[in-house]
Amino acid sequence: MRFLSCFAAAGALLAALTLPSGAAEKPSVAAISGYFAQGFGVSIVNGLKKAEKDFGIELKLVDTGNRALDYEEQFTNLAKGGQYDLIFVMGWELVDSLQKVAAAYPNQRFVFIDGVLDAKSIVYANFAEEQGSFLAGALAGMVEDQGPQFDKIGDGKAIGFVGGRDIPVIRNFLGGYEQGAKYAAPDVKVNAVFAGTFDDPAKGSELAMTLYGQGSDIVYNVAGPTGEGVMQASASADKYSLGVDVDMCGSAPGNVLASMLKRGDVAVYSIIKDEVEGRRIEPGTRTFDLASGGVELKLCDDVAAKLPEAVRAKLETIRQDVVGGKIAIAKAK
Repeated sequence: MRFLSCFAAAGALLAALTLPSGAAEKPSVAAISGYFAQGFGVSIVNGLKKAEKDFGIELKLVDTGNRALDYEEQFTNLAKGGQYDLIFVMGWELVDSLQKVAAAYPNQRFVFIDGVLDAKSIVYANFAEEQGSFLAGALAGMVEDQGPQFDKIGDGKAIGFVGGRDIPVIRNFLGGYEQGAKYAAPDVKVNAVFAGTFDDPAKGSELAMTLYGQGSDIVYNVAGPTGEGVMQASASADKYSLGVDVDMCGSAPGNVLASMLKRGDVAVYSIIKDEVEGRRIEPGTRTFDLASGGVELKLCDDVAAKLPEAVRAKLETIRQDVVGGKIAIAKAK
């Protein structure tokens, strides 16, 4: 019996030595959103699933549906038992309920993905979308500046932008896009519109077709599911579009210049990794940018091959200058 006790003690010591100092043992994580099956939400789920596989975390995914009256109840159900170390939240429609429940359960750590609110008790996974959008604007501006020398480009010297709702995070996309276009091609104008919703592809298509009809040869889609209509419109008009959040090059082959990737998977995985390795996640803002791989611009292979070498070279120089801090990009106010 004494031998067995010593053996057990030795085993416990060995297990302790193999864990990083201060590490949590398999933290329990929940994530709640109505968009896990779409775009940026898929990226977040991919990061959560990778963390589950790599670290053995306990993971619960909650789909809110569209039941606005139930949002606060769903948050309360997750928080009241205290069983989750971290609760990830995605979706601006959840903000009011999130802040109410966070105030009611101050010891529960919530992680709001993609924006910063007023509440000081929440962890914010923020993205430097203005940096990735700066590159998108620079690319669109330089291609537009080629005029009819480049396939599908007219001589109107204009590019477009379709946003979902007019909220701060979408304004950051637009601000970066405008600044990038002006930096790389000062004579190119940016025409911007907002759909007022993230859930209406027909509206996205209508707005994009209007922009194309007004002379914008390239339209940046920053509208969630509404933006699916933007991508379809670029194929119908045989003009160019820019995708967002995930790789959308396959949504309209030959008509998508690039996608501005916002790596939700990188963000959630990084946060969980820190928690697992003993670096406790405290309230505050963590920003994922070009340097950390949190945002990036992916050129579509079928169109990138047509880009003049001078455009590709200048785009890479701009990227390096943003990462190196030589180019300062203002956030929307």
